Amino acid sequence: MSDPQGMSLSELAPGVEEILLAGDGFSARIALLGGQLIDYRRDGEPPLFYLSPQSAYQPGKAIRGGVPVCWPWFGPHPSDPGQPAHGVARQRLWTLREAGRDGAVFHVELDGPLHEGLAASLRFRIGPDGVDIALDTVNRGDAAQTVGAALHSYFAVSDLDSVELLGLGGAPARDKVADAPTALPDGPFRFDGEVDLIVYADRAATLRDAGWTRDIVVRPEGSASTVIWNPAPVKAARLADLPDGDWRRFVCVETANAGDDARLLAPGAVHTLACRLRFSRRG
Repeated sequence: MSDPQGMSLSELAPGVEEILLAGDGFSARIALLGGQLIDYRRDGEPPLFYLSPQSAYQPGKAIRGGVPVCWPWFGPHPSDPGQPAHGVARQRLWTLREAGRDGAVFHVELDGPLHEGLAASLRFRIGPDGVDIALDTVNRGDAAQTVGAALHSYFAVSDLDSVELLGLGGAPARDKVADAPTALPDGPFRFDGEVDLIVYADRAATLRDAGWTRDIVVRPEGSASTVIWNPAPVKAARLADLPDGDWRRFVCVETANAGDDARLLAPGAVHTLACRLRFSRRG
């Protein structure tokens, strides 16, 4: 396989490679640790994603920022507390299967880990108009298995007080902080204190940032749940790979199969969880 024009491989850390994409007016980086898109930006604009400067780039540790892949479960393991939170995919090395370029758009495919008969792969479409990410799960085993997952997008924002989330008003949700059912208010959702919600809706959400005068639109596929997360100062202080105050610099809006939206895959079945990320400047 020859690398398409504008694509190269580089060492992100000892034993960890990253894919560098340099397009017409945009750039992106994909870490093979976690199969994780860690940067996308258009020339002269703020980055689409937050990436912690204190992230560890070593197998067995998740990268704090970009779009971590939670798989094949979301949150704690359903029966084994000794397993890592949010699955194994974001801590493992992925491999590059294929890469190409169609005009201004890069296409990258990665193969991920196997876990108890389940296999994961990723497909990226990255161009000047934004990013598409598709996570494919195949059940190669001989018994049905339940799969939970999320594309855990850390969107960079100008400041937490300057953003609001549109499009999910009135949807039922599970408040994981209060451990109670709830519903999103009608109209815009604003971030006040620690937020950890599984919102049961299969519609697009828009993150509006007044400080950077831009809208980020998240369109899900194969998903009926969106996770909204920000740790706020108390929980953020317990995260060793997050600098003081950086909790104000991102909001997570995650396309997911979380909570009651986990999927049962029959032997030989395939499920695709995908998101389309588009953003535009306003004003």
